Amino acid sequence: MTSPNVVVPQMPGATNVEEAWAKLPDYLAAIGGYDMWYVEALVRFDGAQRAGARIMERITERLAEHGIGHLPDRLPTDGNCRVLLYNREQPNVGFLLRLVHELATQEYSDNTNPSVGQLKSLLDGHRMVQQAAERKAKEGR
Repeated sequence: MTSPNVVVPQMPGATNVEEAWAKLPDYLAAIGGYDMWYVEALVRFDGAQRAGARIMERITERLAEHGIGHLPDRLPTDGNCRVLLYNREQPNVGFLLRLVHELATQEYSDNTNPSVGQLKSLLDGHRMVQQAAERKAKEGR
């Protein structure tokens, strides 16, 4: 299903699909480490027309090759579904999403406790920033 309303992000300077894929991690980094895309946009970005099982498998592989994670864990084949892409290598929201994804999809292991600790530390930092922003708003700053 092709929709004329779906925006496919363009990678400046990319002259083909391979170059566009190579620029995607920097694109995500420039906008905070994550973005929401429709499956149809991902399919078009890859140069395909329809979101079949093989196409989505190839897209999943390309995302992994470029250090990009995605939620949900299994990309849907419905072009109208939205997915969250995130840069797995950045020490920002992408890292937080990677930790959440790993904890949600992997079995308990020796790495689980440290990952939970890292996640809590990141969430504590977020909470502190949020609380400081709320205090400033109350003070009229």
